[in-house]
Amino acid sequence: MAVLFVGVYGGDATFHGVDSSFSSVPSEVFVALFGAIGTGSVAKRVFGRKPE
Repeated sequence: MAVLFVGVYGGDATFHGVDSSFSSVPSEVFVALFGAIGTGSVAKRVFGRKPE
């Protein structure tokens, strides 16, 4: 849901270089990346191997 809302309402992440160049990346890329990392770590903790 967060990626959906950021994709619809969020802006772009803009990076400016020293030589007056700039690049723009949609901000949902970062939200999706950190969401996947967070989901993976929670799933590993919850569904991981239980000590016997």
